[in-house]
Amino acid sequence: MTTPWSHSRKTGNTARRVAISGCGLVTAAGNDLDRFWSALMSGRCFIGPVRHFSAPGVDPLLGAEVPSEDLPTGTDPDPQPGRCTQLAMAAVERALADAAQSGTAPKRQQAGIVVGTTLGSERHVARLNDNWLSRGADAVDAALLERVDNHRIAAEIARRHGFGGPVLLTTTACSSGNAAIAWAYDLIASGEADLVLAGGVDTLTRLTYCGFFRMGALSRTVCRPFDRRRDGVSFGEGAGFLVLEELEAARSRGARVYAEVAGYGLSNDAYHVTAPEPSGDGFARAMLQALAVTGTGAKEVDYVSAHGTGTAYNDAAEARAIRAVFKDLTRSIPVSSIKSMIGHTNGAASAIEAIACALAIQHQAVPPTAGLSEPDPECDLHHVPGTGRSQPVDTCLNLSAGFGGLNICVVMKRIRRTGP
Repeated sequence: MTTPWSHSRKTGNTARRVAISGCGLVTAAGNDLDRFWSALMSGRCFIGPVRHFSAPGVDPLLGAEVPSEDLPTGTDPDPQPGRCTQLAMAAVERALADAAQSGTAPKRQQAGIVVGTTLGSERHVARLNDNWLSRGADAVDAALLERVDNHRIAAEIARRHGFGGPVLLTTTACSSGNAAIAWAYDLIASGEADLVLAGGVDTLTRLTYCGFFRMGALSRTVCRPFDRRRDGVSFGEGAGFLVLEELEAARSRGARVYAEVAGYGLSNDAYHVTAPEPSGDGFARAMLQALAVTGTGAKEVDYVSAHGTGTAYNDAAEARAIRAVFKDLTRSIPVSSIKSMIGHTNGAASAIEAIACALAIQHQAVPPTAGLSEPDPECDLHHVPGTGRSQPVDTCLNLSAGFGGLNICVVMKRIRRTGP
């Protein structure tokens, strides 16, 4: 197999075009695309008290939790399925069903899977560890390694749905969802696959809460990206998966196409394990590379889906990067962060945000940043506060950044119909 991250740069205009023909998700804002989009456009915040586990010492314990009634049941034959696997399987089933709603169902035997996650099965590991420490080694599941390895998430999807192509799992911290989409793009653009299921999944975990609490980066209220009063990140959980197909193959089976994944840009801050490089230079380079690779002019961009975590350093650095890329156009290009509503879902974040971009193109509207009422002067952008806004949307940039300065920008475009 050719090394990932290569094809779109080497083949240029000869690369095959990549279409989004299906979307599926599970989030605190809903597990139905219409319900999810309506919730985003209303600007409703789903961040509240976490009910289904505790994190001693972290007070208040807030997050955007998937409601128990929305938690999938019967999606995993394992009598003790990990929550991460449950969420991933449910989102995958919805994405595949969505892709099959129009035209004939896509072929799967040679299809691929790329899953992005940060901690994956960590919560299941913690539960097994608790059993060990409280009840002894005999209380630990004999199938321990089968249950907790992160590869199981992707492998289980392949087994359940008969995907016989490449099955991959990637973790680039909080940019893992975009990394999965970028890797899938290369597999299709190069001709190594005609269809790839790509996305991300993560759950709320004690480890995440404890780590960010100790760093002083955890919000004590709710996430308010770019607001002067912001006090940190709020976490969420969920999964988002997209069915990506070679465009002509999607058209030949009569599929509905949400948008085209036109390409992506990658960079690394090479600065710090957790903190973003203050000038935003690394983030800007990822955006500029994405625009150059896809032949997209700055004037063509209609919406920027920001990483927008609500931390002082990230928001300011990201705003500087956006201003460096768009210069005089900055005040005319809408920017928002849906983390203000569904929290930061870690490895699932940029995959769910990619679905939001696809829906923005479909509905010709952009979602807001909830809770944004006093923009920080350091974050001087064209914000969308309050509720969503109808407007033409042909091109979106989906921005993501992970610990270690792992920046990924994915370009998504509306496919205009030609001919009768």
